[in-house]
Amino acid sequence: MKQQYKLTLYRYLVALGLLLITQIIFYMLNASLFNVTGGKEFFNICIGNVRFALSSVSFWLSPFLLLALLPIPLQQNKIYRIATFVLYVVGVEILLFTNLVDCGYFRFTFKRTTFDIFNYLSVGGDFSALIPQFLKDYWHIALIFVVMNVILFGMDFFLRKKLTILNNEISYGGKSLLKRMAFVAVAAVLIFITQRGGLQNKPLRLLHASNYATTQNTALVLNTPFTMYRTIGKSALSPKSYFPENEVDTVFSPICQPSSNVWTDTLFAVKPEVGKTNVVVIIVESYAAEYFSTYNKTDVTYVPFLDSLAKHSIVFNGMSNGKRSIDGIPSIVSSLPLLTEESYITSQYSENRLSSFAGLLEPCGYHTAFFHGGYNGTMSFDVFTSKVGFSNYFGKNEYGNDADYDGNWGIFDEPYLQYMVSKLNTFSQPFATAVFTLSSHHPYTIPEQHKGKFPKGTLVVHETVGYTDYALRKFFESAEKTDWFKNTIFIITADHSALTGTKEFQTELGLYRIPILIYSPMLKHGVNTDKTMQQIDILPTLADMLHVNKNIFAFGKSVFSEFPHYYIRYSNGEYILLIDKYISKYREGYDIQLFDAENDPDMRNDIATQHWETAHYHEQLTKAIIQQYNNRLIHNQTIIDNQ
Repeated sequence: MKQQYKLTLYRYLVALGLLLITQIIFYMLNASLFNVTGGKEFFNICIGNVRFALSSVSFWLSPFLLLALLPIPLQQNKIYRIATFVLYVVGVEILLFTNLVDCGYFRFTFKRTTFDIFNYLSVGGDFSALIPQFLKDYWHIALIFVVMNVILFGMDFFLRKKLTILNNEISYGGKSLLKRMAFVAVAAVLIFITQRGGLQNKPLRLLHASNYATTQNTALVLNTPFTMYRTIGKSALSPKSYFPENEVDTVFSPICQPSSNVWTDTLFAVKPEVGKTNVVVIIVESYAAEYFSTYNKTDVTYVPFLDSLAKHSIVFNGMSNGKRSIDGIPSIVSSLPLLTEESYITSQYSENRLSSFAGLLEPCGYHTAFFHGGYNGTMSFDVFTSKVGFSNYFGKNEYGNDADYDGNWGIFDEPYLQYMVSKLNTFSQPFATAVFTLSSHHPYTIPEQHKGKFPKGTLVVHETVGYTDYALRKFFESAEKTDWFKNTIFIITADHSALTGTKEFQTELGLYRIPILIYSPMLKHGVNTDKTMQQIDILPTLADMLHVNKNIFAFGKSVFSEFPHYYIRYSNGEYILLIDKYISKYREGYDIQLFDAENDPDMRNDIATQHWETAHYHEQLTKAIIQQYNNRLIHNQTIIDNQ
């Protein structure tokens, strides 16, 4: 019996060792996205790694451990032992597969994958068609998975040979049974402790990773098997009561009254007006601010057209509220940030009534439409945009010509944007529309006739970024010839940032920097401002510019408002808030942390005690936003009936 227990222990340690090896591989393949400084932080990350890995292994191997340790005669049965081994292999495969998938996927999301990925894939529409491409591009990760399995089965064969378990060793009488039961009891306690992460009051959670590393480096502490099992069934929000309901609005309210005094009026030769001025919001796939010389402050540009347009635009320091397209679209069109683990579109709250700039403007006589050249049904954008007030949706089906299909996501940007111009020409004015491009996305495909025309740069994304910039140039050239162009406001932004190559854009804030430009032929001249503008500010800012004369529902604020301007985002249990030169990190149940955003962009030196008034204000505002967000989503209070 002693050898059987040894085999179970060794199998557990093999699983733990393989998981920790994949953690090392994860870091090696994504090292440029982290900033580990000094031996102390490295040591803390290692300690945290083991703690979270033990929790994952104990959870995913629990069915195997249950069968392997039960003191029953069935242990001698061959079928029982095969079943025990199968459960062991399944558990280890989950550990390896999920962690290795994030070795490639992490660079697109900057967060460990959580259980909501299954909801995300279920609304993808085109995911299965992309699997061959993923295997081709990430063959090295697939190879690592195969090598890990060779090690797994090789080690298990060696252990079973070395620890020969003879049926006649097993006794179930007297002292032997008592010993077995005592051993199982001790093992059960140890498994319970490791799975919950220790003997602290609350089990180990995602936010505890911050105890071992800075926010930028917490993904090195976490492992994907852990984030997957800890978020099973966690989509529901919990109501918050940080403030009495009659007081929370005084700290933060998502009900906005557009300003009557807008400084941009002085920049327009003709003042924009609701009911007269057209709106086109251009959402560019995976565009980091780094690609613009306007933002990187050098002569290097991968978007020469957009940089030229920026000189005639109002330019803001853009920030994304999430790292996935499925989170960026609600932020941009509805001013709803991602403040939970699961995307709004796949959550149980997706049936809520929600505002948008289309829902706001359609009652004012606007023709509204959303354009996306991808598969109809991709991420349920067609359903979502319809729910929030867009009257029309134009996807790959409506485009109707697969000759321009990119073989992966949908229609190439250049022909699709020309199609959009032709559709806008048929709309009655005024219209309010949005378009979401797709070419600058993995696997970064461009049409054959354009290969070699755009700089390949230093990152794989650069060539397709150049292609999409070219497609936008052609779009504007065509739009300039129409009668609606001169009376249109264009807002250009991105769904999220993407791969970056310089340190400035690899900090905690830099990884979320995106372009936000407001362009119109009616502008007298361009303005380049350092003012931060997040995606959720687009809706209230647009309402201000058009002088909409009614309240709107938005978690963002107009960049022209007097409310202290802020930027907020959420990831792995942490709420990050930026106001002016200070950035804070709030975790429920922990003291607020405050950092100097200009001089400490990696958020290492907590200055909350030195600036306690600022820290207190950050905490109060963060809590008020969380309370409004959770409670209003729970109670379906996310729209104003006057829309």
